[in-house]
Amino acid sequence: MKKKLVTFFFLIPLLIPLFSPNIAIAAPCETKVCVQVVTDPTTNQIVITAMQNKPGSTAKPKPKPASTRKYTPRPYTPRPYTPRPSTPRPKVTKKPVPKVVAAVSLSDRLTQLLPQRNIFYAPKTGSVVQVPMYFWTDATTQFQTTSMILGINVGVTLMPLFTWNFGDGTLFSTTSPSAPYPNSTISHTYTKAGTYKVSLTISWSGTWSAESNTYPVLGGNIVQNYSSTFVVSNAPTKFVK
Repeated sequence: MKKKLVTFFFLIPLLIPLFSPNIAIAAPCETKVCVQVVTDPTTNQIVITAMQNKPGSTAKPKPKPASTRKYTPRPYTPRPYTPRPSTPRPKVTKKPVPKVVAAVSLSDRLTQLLPQRNIFYAPKTGSVVQVPMYFWTDATTQFQTTSMILGINVGVTLMPLFTWNFGDGTLFSTTSPSAPYPNSTISHTYTKAGTYKVSLTISWSGTWSAESNTYPVLGGNIVQNYSSTFVVSNAPTKFVK
């Protein structure tokens, strides 16, 4: 019974990672090239880095077997020496030829900036209270890019979250960019006349893949901000019997 308990408690640390969903798994360093994809929060760029991985050999050289032959000295008989006439040769100095070595890139870094977008609303002019306004953007529902770095094909896929601030304290979040009227996915009705500033925040996050493996893009979301100002007027009132 003691042996079984000891075995169970020994396996607990090995089973914890399998049931911990919040553990982040870093991209492994491949034997050929180490690749990583992160975002730069200061420039909102996608940064792809790659580095050649050349692990050192740990194998030790095998010692040469010792020779078992016995050394037996032989008798030495010197030969008579006859000097030969020497003719001096002219000395020729050869210029060293520079050796051409092909440059090998051991690391590389690529950056990708997301394209800028626009926001739209209708009606463009003549907006009045108690009448819905319609909003949309020309941003896509998915951003994809593929880059070749140090012989590795790296694909990046980002998905957006659209957060609208209609300027009167109302917020609305969606994964749809919407479309012009009559699409009413993103619409808002103002109850008071005035000048309003509508703003859109697009937050991009996603994954990257290389050699049939997929990993999360690290470094935080890429955030894009857009805004526009318009006037909402009071609607004319007419009494009808």
